[in-house]
Amino acid sequence: MIPRMNNNYQRKKDPERMQEQLLQAASVIAARDGIAALSLNAVALQAGVSKGGLLHHFPGKQELIHALFSNLLGRMEKKIVALEQEDPLPEGRFSRAYLMYIAGLGETDESRELALLSLAMPKETVLRKCWRDWMLEHLRHGDEIDRSYIGNLVRYAADGLWLSELTEGPTMTPIERQALVSRLADMTRGGNENIVLPDHK
Repeated sequence: MIPRMNNNYQRKKDPERMQEQLLQAASVIAARDGIAALSLNAVALQAGVSKGGLLHHFPGKQELIHALFSNLLGRMEKKIVALEQEDPLPEGRFSRAYLMYIAGLGETDESRELALLSLAMPKETVLRKCWRDWMLEHLRHGDEIDRSYIGNLVRYAADGLWLSELTEGPTMTPIERQALVSRLADMTRGGNENIVLPDHK
């Protein structure tokens, strides 16, 4: 067993690890009990640190929720970027990667965490801005298809599929679901005679 003195020393020397530990504790509570249960006392207890130690990193509940959301976006970012890098076709690459990421969430802690934080957005303007800035930055680096109604349609459909399965459970067979995801992905690849991009002149 590590002496308490050494543990405190390690925490002081490794603030990033402590912050990660606190965010992990907050994520566990949010996924298990919801955002409303995300009190500073509960997070400190879950993480096994003093409330003062928590306040050193997060001075209030809103800052903690914001950090939790930023952490989630960071994890999403890594997975979406990885999907983009594996995709040889540049047209609509971001929207396609977003679709594949959302469609692959399933019943995971990450999915539940995203759901809980999304539900908090109407009351937490900082979260809405954080999400909006993240999306706009991707669209700024995207292409014409990503920024068109096609890209919007595909991303909104991905969100709808995820939300439907989260609230209603599966409503399609795996084959039907895969066919839907594949059809949406095809829409982002261009060269489809049935899809005409509007002239923005």
